[in-house]
Amino acid sequence: MNTCFNEELYLTNETGRMLYHKYAESMPIIDYHCHLQPREIYENKQFEDLGEMWLSGDHYKWRAMRTFGIEERYITGKETTYYEKYLEFARILPQLIGNPVYIWCALELKRFFDINEPLCETNAKRIYDQTKVMIRDKNITPRWCMEHSNVELASTTEDPVDDLRYHIALKKESSFGVRVITAFRPDKAMFAAGKGFPAYMKALSDASGLTVTSFGDMLEALEIRLRFFKEITGTTVSDDGIPDFTWVDASKEEIEEIFTKAIHGESLTKLEDDKYRSAFLFEMGKMYCRNGYVMQLHIGTYLNANRKYVELVGQSTGFDCADDSTKIQSVGELLNRLNEIDLLPKTILYCLDGTNVENYAILAAGFCEKATRAKVQLGAPWWFHDQSYGIERQFKSVANLYPVSLSVGMLTDSRSFLSYPRHELYRRVLCNYFGELAERGEYFGGEEELKTIIQNICYYNVKEYFGF
Repeated sequence: MNTCFNEELYLTNETGRMLYHKYAESMPIIDYHCHLQPREIYENKQFEDLGEMWLSGDHYKWRAMRTFGIEERYITGKETTYYEKYLEFARILPQLIGNPVYIWCALELKRFFDINEPLCETNAKRIYDQTKVMIRDKNITPRWCMEHSNVELASTTEDPVDDLRYHIALKKESSFGVRVITAFRPDKAMFAAGKGFPAYMKALSDASGLTVTSFGDMLEALEIRLRFFKEITGTTVSDDGIPDFTWVDASKEEIEEIFTKAIHGESLTKLEDDKYRSAFLFEMGKMYCRNGYVMQLHIGTYLNANRKYVELVGQSTGFDCADDSTKIQSVGELLNRLNEIDLLPKTILYCLDGTNVENYAILAAGFCEKATRAKVQLGAPWWFHDQSYGIERQFKSVANLYPVSLSVGMLTDSRSFLSYPRHELYRRVLCNYFGELAERGEYFGGEEELKTIIQNICYYNVKEYFGF
């Protein structure tokens, strides 16, 4: 029985171990979707302690702590120190058997602090003191974490009204070896039924220099900002979060009437909201195609399920869930309409509903044509599925329906600078899966072919797909 970190984690067959250590382990990381804060990268302040690094914004850990009945003041509370929060987390970590948080923490302790032993209540203070000294002596900062993890490029996620001041400043930092770009995320412009829509249109007007009074104006303002994002960071990454979406046709006149209601703060019906979202996503798809962006659709979030606690501690703090309300036919219709006018951009579909992963892979394959490899493809296992079970399940199910060799690989989707071992976890599961196929005789293409496939998935596919 193992009582310390095992370097053969998830590598259960000889071929998989060889493939991982020989071909995948040392590949650079391109993290094309994350939620790191560019200000934190630019300011590059030294972390206070392991408590801050782990618990300052990690909703995965927060959710786990709540399930054990830990008081909220030790989770998101402002009145407690990170050390106090860390001690509470260390107390429950050994009980997270089978949970990805346990393995992520083990990987992070090993990779950043060279600690092999499992964290628990009895050694929590010693490990805290040890890591605090290392943070000080090694000057462990956001940039240190990224460079130490062999990150070549990271794409943060910004709203169209963001001035990108920190991205502009980072471009001038010649000593920093990681390229930082941004994804264009126009969600607030899609949520026309929200109370903040009129104020957001004012902010978009200010940012674009174009007074927005109509749906057409809004699209023009968004395209101004889309081009600004590309000019500043060279990005080709967009990102649309879709909690729910039902395709409904509407005339241009109807959409303008709905927009007028929304910008004046009037309530929209469900039908009006569906018409608006359909038109919005269609127009954004055209815009992405015109400007050489990849369209990423994150589908199936059930936001703010526990509204009482969201009121108390805020959004994106661990109270979001998965949902199946978006019909595959609606997403298919969006792709179809864009394809009919030859303006379907490269598209990645992320499905948060684990029961529909295979169906989205089938949908994606139906829109691959012409000279682009994997023009529409299934995204990496996302959010609640970015762990060994979800990753392996996707390999085993989706490879039957869409060539896994064309995948653009893994991302962190994280707010933590310690999250890069998630790429390692993905690569380990990938190589073990290929090793199983080879040892069972289901693949006999040879080591050189497997090397090419693995290195493409880990690195080269994403560079080619996004044009990095």
